Amino acid sequence: MSDATQPGAEPVYATQEPLGDGLDLRHYLGIVRRRFWVILTSLVVVVTLGTVHAFRATPIYRAEGSVLIELQGPRVMGFEDITQAQGGSRDWYFYATQREMLRSQAVMEKALEQPGIREMLEGAGEATEAPPGGLRGLITEVRNTISALLGGVPSSPPAPWERLRGMAQVSVDRDTESLLRISSEGTNAAQTALVVNAVARAFAAYHIERRQRSSSEAFAFLEEQKSIQEQKLLQAEAALQEFREEVRLPTLDTSDRQNPVLVRLGRLSDRLTETQLRRIELQAQAMVRDEVLAEAPGGGDDGFGGHVFSLPGVRADEGVQSLHERLLAAEQKVQGLGDVYGPEHPQLRAALAERDLLAEELRSAVDSIVVSATKQLDMLKHEEDQLLAEYEEQNRNALELSRESATSNRLIREVERHQRLFDVLVERMREVDLTGDYARTNVEIVQEAVVPRLPIRPQRARIILLSIFLGTFLGGGLALLLEHLDDTLKMPEDLEQYAGVPALGFVPTLEEEDGEVPPFAFRSQIAALRPMSSASEAYRSIRTSLFFAAPPEDSQVLTVTSAQPGEGKTTTSCNLSVVMALGAKRVLLIDADFRKPMVHRAFSLENKVGLSNVLVGDKPLEEVVQQANVDGKPLEYLSVLTTGPTPPNPAELLDSQAMRDLLGRARGVYDRIVIDTPPVLFVADASVAASMSDGVVVVAKSAVSTRAAARRMRGQLESVRARILGGVLNDVHLARLGYYYSDYAYYGYSRYYGDYRKAY
Repeated sequence: MSDATQPGAEPVYATQEPLGDGLDLRHYLGIVRRRFWVILTSLVVVVTLGTVHAFRATPIYRAEGSVLIELQGPRVMGFEDITQAQGGSRDWYFYATQREMLRSQAVMEKALEQPGIREMLEGAGEATEAPPGGLRGLITEVRNTISALLGGVPSSPPAPWERLRGMAQVSVDRDTESLLRISSEGTNAAQTALVVNAVARAFAAYHIERRQRSSSEAFAFLEEQKSIQEQKLLQAEAALQEFREEVRLPTLDTSDRQNPVLVRLGRLSDRLTETQLRRIELQAQAMVRDEVLAEAPGGGDDGFGGHVFSLPGVRADEGVQSLHERLLAAEQKVQGLGDVYGPEHPQLRAALAERDLLAEELRSAVDSIVVSATKQLDMLKHEEDQLLAEYEEQNRNALELSRESATSNRLIREVERHQRLFDVLVERMREVDLTGDYARTNVEIVQEAVVPRLPIRPQRARIILLSIFLGTFLGGGLALLLEHLDDTLKMPEDLEQYAGVPALGFVPTLEEEDGEVPPFAFRSQIAALRPMSSASEAYRSIRTSLFFAAPPEDSQVLTVTSAQPGEGKTTTSCNLSVVMALGAKRVLLIDADFRKPMVHRAFSLENKVGLSNVLVGDKPLEEVVQQANVDGKPLEYLSVLTTGPTPPNPAELLDSQAMRDLLGRARGVYDRIVIDTPPVLFVADASVAASMSDGVVVVAKSAVSTRAAARRMRGQLESVRARILGGVLNDVHLARLGYYYSDYAYYGYSRYYGDYRKAY
């Protein structure tokens, strides 16, 4: 025999091990079974809303076109090297720059000139752009609402070119890099194609105009230089003719051409002519470069327009290309960090600082190239001035040797030099004029957009599948939340795990075969009326647990109570008394619930006299004790002491010497004394009776009694030093034991009770 069953030993209660260590699949399956209707309702609602949205959403169409951009366009004349790129490698950053140029204000404003675009933006075409949806649209709506509530000034409407840019999306084909894909989404299929084609044509026209503008400016500069050289040529010819007339030389004397002075003079003349030609060509390139730099201040990620890198000096510099590649990598890093972190995040700020530093270095490098080219032009001018001065000095020396011959030769060479310059300028002007009229660039429209026939959104099947997933996920989360918020006692183990009260057993739900709840009198006598029922067996099991919880002399007087009304304490008191009496034990059932007496109704007894009469001394105990009746027949060994008239002070009457004397006399007559009391948390009567008893049996109702109430009940009883023998979980649905993964279900108790009931 264990210590718990030896006479005089205190009961030893085993500590409940935590249920479901780790991931217990049966536990979660039980939650699904218990909260099935919550999950199903959530699934039906979400799927219904998703289906309605899928079939009522506005169709969105998408049109797409392609533009081919080559690193170098078709070359017709040699003079084109000033305005076109010289590199032949695949420069991916060049295409990224072209992508930004395509979205620039200049291209979009030119697209507005296409037929139908401006009318589309001003009229019904405003609905072309797809409305923002999803998280982006929600954030925009919330931001606008908050701004309006705070009295913020609404932002000004975007300009037409900005609205058009918002309708067009541009992406680089990663397989070819040289192919830009232009797309547009909207509710009007025809207008999406109109937007794509307008932007593509405007981009091609922009490149043609830029080419023609550069050619026109170069042509104007060359024309100005030609006029200057033409005047100089005329002056040189006039001077030669005047000298001939002055010295009266009908022909030129070439007999002294081997003179060192004249040979040196000839070399200086050649060098001076070559220097002047180089200076003119560099000056023409400088004008084109200045025009390119002035066209796009800040047009790209690096602070320059993309066409800046088509200049020969810029593209040939490896340092500039390396800085540009690093800058684009830093910009991508900033964009990636910006999507993840806020503007004040250290990593984002460091990336911004790195990008700004690289941009500054790139600008400095480009500026250095420009300064270097300017210095080279200045050096050529200075060299030209020096050569001219040396030429003049040598010419004077030649004049000293042979004034007439040298003067003649000088004038002849001057005429030849100016003639050469004039011929070169005329040839260049002819080339520029021809290339300016050639309407072909490195940009070509490969595929124009066609009107889409089918919308790309909404994808109904995808939305419905996503709704099913979200509905199931939401229902599961709601079921877990409700399960977490539900703090009621559901299993017999919960009494010990959450309330610290050992479980004596549980009582299944008392129902008739038709599902109706039997009357109170029937439920209170079921142990005698239906001895073979599962409920009767449950009460007999609880009686056995009580007998083994403590020796008879230490558990003769038992108080049955609960935390709050409606938990079945009176039914439990009556049936425990019945099963004890059926075991040939003399039992006295005392109804000490003066607030709501129910024991006399359970056994169909009179309540004119009872416990209150004994306590005030009106009647002796033997005169007021009544024999219990079960189905109209007396139940041997079970006596009942009803409450009698309700006193004005029930708690004080119970906490009296008369009550102690009554229990003392009853101990000598009866084997077991069961006291039915009011709920512990409502009145003090139960605490008073518990302090006079040998032990207390607490009753809780499954899925109704809360853990907090059970803990407060235990604390209240312990405060009066009451001895809690155990608890009974009442009104348990047998199927719930499986739902909640109870040890009682695991060992087959619920199945046994169910089979036992069917057998009856």
